[in-house]
Amino acid sequence: MSRALDKHVLAALQKQDPSAAYQAISEVLDSSRTTDDSLLEIEILGSTHGLPDGVYVLQDGPAVGVSKLGLVMAFLVARKISAAHLEAAGTKTDDELFAATAVILLMDPEYLTAANTRKRMIQRRLSKHNDSYEEILLKEKRFIDSLLTSRLHRHTKSPTLWSHRRWLFQTHASLHVPTNVLSDLTSVIFVAGERHPRNYYAWCHARFLVGLGNEQWNQDDLLEAVKTWCFKHHTDISGWTFLYFLLKRRESFDNGAASSLVLAEVLALVESLRLTNESVWVFLRTLTAGGLISDPDFDRFLAVNRDILETSVDETDGRVMEAAVNWCKTFRMNG
Repeated sequence: MSRALDKHVLAALQKQDPSAAYQAISEVLDSSRTTDDSLLEIEILGSTHGLPDGVYVLQDGPAVGVSKLGLVMAFLVARKISAAHLEAAGTKTDDELFAATAVILLMDPEYLTAANTRKRMIQRRLSKHNDSYEEILLKEKRFIDSLLTSRLHRHTKSPTLWSHRRWLFQTHASLHVPTNVLSDLTSVIFVAGERHPRNYYAWCHARFLVGLGNEQWNQDDLLEAVKTWCFKHHTDISGWTFLYFLLKRRESFDNGAASSLVLAEVLALVESLRLTNESVWVFLRTLTAGGLISDPDFDRFLAVNRDILETSVDETDGRVMEAAVNWCKTFRMNG
């Protein structure tokens, strides 16, 4: 959502009650009011949606529409609450600050002070309520994940929000709370990757989750899920890079069997759809250059490349595929 305000929005700000907007929006963001684990699907509604005066939120189950005008008004109220807390600690309750910082982060996902305020309050609650730490962390996870997976372009690729989620899981690990990597991958990483293609921050977070050391998940299922996602989004280099990351982790115990199988499946897809995009060919060249890919697999890579190149009419596609072969030959021989 753009933070720029046109003159009509500025005029409307002077006519409506900001406290009513703040109350409505902060309530819908309050994860403690939710009785299940479902995430909110938040969308910002501009003036073209024609909401009546005084209506700032539309909700149908997990789907939430928030008035852009209402959010601006709510943000002004929330920022005053946050500023009052910073000037005189203890003047605001934790519930008031959670509500205010939620509104602030919906308006501006890079508002680091709001994210850090939430961290401090969570740490304080964890120190006082050791018996309910899972519930405390789950509420925060639900809120952050709702922002990361909604149709909010700045939020899905926000370094501040992904960093906050990383901190949450580090806290999980320190309290020995198990992490379901596959569930998190499919419900958060995949969705954020679709909302914002080539989502560097989302896929870096996926690497972090895999590296937590909690192996209570089936690695075959994880690999299959990522491969399927890449097949559906074959122009997304970030997804392919993560798939390569998973394959490299397996090489130490499967001697490249998974890499060989995935290479064959990707080559079959490429041959069937005549794919020439750079993302898939960078993946193929990198995987094929690895020392555990057999000579027959390498010959198959060259044959598919040659077959598609002969029928390609686009000069750019030709350069991409020729570069893939040259790169692969160089590093395969040197490897």
